[in-house]
Amino acid sequence: MPDVRWPTPTLKQLRRLTDDCGVIQHAKFWFPDYATGYCADDNSRALMVAQRYYRLFHDDAAHELMVRYLAFLFYVQRRDGKIRNFIDYSRAFMEEEGSPDSLGRTVWALGGVSTMEEDYLSVPAQEMFHRAIAHITPASVPHALAYALLGLSAYAGRPAFLEEARQMARPLAAALLTRYHSTRSEEWDWFLPVLTYANGRLPQALLRAGTLLEHEELLAAGLQSLQFLNRVSYVDEYLSVIGCHGWYPRGGRRAVFDQQPIDAGAMVDVNLDAFRLTGEVMYEQYAVTAMEWFYGRNVLQIPLYNCASGGCHDGLSAAGVNANQGAESTLAYLMAQLALYAHRPELFADHRHDEAPQPADMPSDSNPAS
Repeated sequence: MPDVRWPTPTLKQLRRLTDDCGVIQHAKFWFPDYATGYCADDNSRALMVAQRYYRLFHDDAAHELMVRYLAFLFYVQRRDGKIRNFIDYSRAFMEEEGSPDSLGRTVWALGGVSTMEEDYLSVPAQEMFHRAIAHITPASVPHALAYALLGLSAYAGRPAFLEEARQMARPLAAALLTRYHSTRSEEWDWFLPVLTYANGRLPQALLRAGTLLEHEELLAAGLQSLQFLNRVSYVDEYLSVIGCHGWYPRGGRRAVFDQQPIDAGAMVDVNLDAFRLTGEVMYEQYAVTAMEWFYGRNVLQIPLYNCASGGCHDGLSAAGVNANQGAESTLAYLMAQLALYAHRPELFADHRHDEAPQPADMPSDSNPAS
């Protein structure tokens, strides 16, 4: 465990990037780059972060952010339930249909909000959730399947929705498991012939689906694929995620740079899930080491979290950190930080920058099926 306690969660940079429409995609240093507009991907992530923060701290500002991000997703969802991912700063749509991943992330976010007690949030979220998930099929790409399964796991957090969630999850989980078995080998225990981005979400989806469905094969495959991912991601007792400049093709060389916060954040979440399921301390340590990647325990020994801004730098390149602190990076950091704060709050400092909420009795993500 770390010798020095980490910064306590703050939404300063997220609020800085958010206007009356939603969260702006990119930043120039600290301030939002309005020319880059908005996307459903980031507003879905922001909705999840605001919900996690609200459940932990009962913070009114986080509640208002949830309302804003949910309204954004309502705006970009087509009548048939599909999602337009990108809109420009004038709020005009830039495409007719977003990527499968953006649809899956939207399902993930809506699944969590659907379980809230506040009807003015949960009822529209449920309607949007059902219209969106209808377009996630067993033929969807692996990451879209994974995000949808994470959404169904969250949706099952309300007992009345449990059986419905299981029914919808079975074919999607079977499809992701089939994809895993069709590609894996003794040397390459993975879902795809290349390791790319947000890799931890694939085994995490199997772990969550296995918990939801009480399915041992799903759980075993999730743990086995995670063990492979951990073997290739942790080097010399620190996390070194796959770089986006070349990725890591089977039989090829792994790219070291640029390393992205979205990957480090996913490694925190998936290893926490594995720890809760197995009780094996090594998974908790993997999660802690992944969190330390943000604070400088990485290949360059440079922190990506900026204590002054409350944001996260956009990546780790051979030349150092990207000076910009955009939405995806900051949200990846916050998702990981809030997950570990819920699990081990004593690891974090007492001060809360410009905010002073108190922890709730029952934090979110208290078990892998929530």
